[in-house]
Amino acid sequence: MKKRLPLDALVPGMVLAESLRREDGALLLPRGTPLTERHVALFKAWDVIDAVIAVGEPTAPAPLPETPETEMPSVPASPDATDQPAAKPGERDGDLAAADALLRPHFIHTDMGVPAMAALYALCLPRAARQLVQKGPESLRLPGPVPPQLLPPAPEGPPPGPMALIESDPKLTSLPDVFVRINEVLNDPNSTAKEAADAIGKDTSLSVKLLKLVNSAFYGFPVTVDTLSRAVTIVGSRQLTTLALGISVLSIFKDLPEGFISMRSFWKHSVGCGVIASTLGGPETELDVERLFVAGLLHDVGRLVLYRSLPRHAAHALALARSEGLLLREAERRLLGFDHATLGGMLLRKWRFPENLERAVRHHHGGMAQLGLPMPAMTHAADVIANALRLGSSGEIFVPPLSPTAWTTIGLAPEHLTDVMAVADTQVEDIIRAFLPDGE
Repeated sequence: MKKRLPLDALVPGMVLAESLRREDGALLLPRGTPLTERHVALFKAWDVIDAVIAVGEPTAPAPLPETPETEMPSVPASPDATDQPAAKPGERDGDLAAADALLRPHFIHTDMGVPAMAALYALCLPRAARQLVQKGPESLRLPGPVPPQLLPPAPEGPPPGPMALIESDPKLTSLPDVFVRINEVLNDPNSTAKEAADAIGKDTSLSVKLLKLVNSAFYGFPVTVDTLSRAVTIVGSRQLTTLALGISVLSIFKDLPEGFISMRSFWKHSVGCGVIASTLGGPETELDVERLFVAGLLHDVGRLVLYRSLPRHAAHALALARSEGLLLREAERRLLGFDHATLGGMLLRKWRFPENLERAVRHHHGGMAQLGLPMPAMTHAADVIANALRLGSSGEIFVPPLSPTAWTTIGLAPEHLTDVMAVADTQVEDIIRAFLPDGE
């Protein structure tokens, strides 16, 4: 038996007797799906008004359609919501109540009892209202579950561990000579400015990107810095070499399978996290802004390894996260036994990156002891803020929870988030143009 129930009568534990679809026919959840708390929380964002529920014996799930072995997954990428024109002076903020209804589901994993989180949401709401006026509700709505027919066959057998995954990819283990040389210079406390400039200068593309970054809003120098030797003199050899090391990673991940994410959106999120981390640092922390920037830039590099080396697992993790309303890292752990942060940290250790960079990437999603340290804490908070501001996406559609431990470690008053947001709005697009010119 089955019965159609309105939205307010749906509770966790009920089982769908009929597949749940949007008005346009797109599948949200297949028949036989047991409803979870996350499903119920997301139904309003999905515009679900009712559902047909099994009464008595649960209905068996519909079988997944066969997918050819060679077909790549086509997982809809998260919209890059910040690629929009700035609000004009005097432009109305739109319907804040409507914007709130669309924005709040993105924050279902956060605790608004944390003052910094509440302040961040309050800053994001007017931005969402302007976007609602300019681009319509679809630009703010959470993407629905991935239809099963768009997924490749489920992976068979246990997945490889993180180090086995890294070791199996020659591109991750046999790094270019210029990368190796830059790393040697960075790890040698006796290296000179000339050695730094010479190492970076062996890669023309890297040199051009680095000079564009030095001349971007990230530094805001009043005069153009047109040579590497001058950049080393002004910025510092160790700082510039750190930037070069981080930027050189971009070229390694140019051949990802299509359908997961937009690479421009991925790097926009990464650059946004880097800019915010370096802003959270400030001069009083005695941390190089360059090292904080690279920590943010590379915080999700492990996710690129998953997309590249385990495309089936990555596709199913994306689908699981969207179907059950999970954070993507939770879906990764369920399917793989580890997440992208652990994988990214191990990759940086394999590449002999400085230990504090490795630690910041590995622990940017948690660990109270680690989030009591400045670099992991700032990278963690920067990731939360970048997701809240919707600065690109690495695949995550929800805002991760903000650790009170990390925020206490940073020591920033919530009201200063306005300044952090202003810096991000000023710098991110300028830096993205330096890294990824149009058409790249």
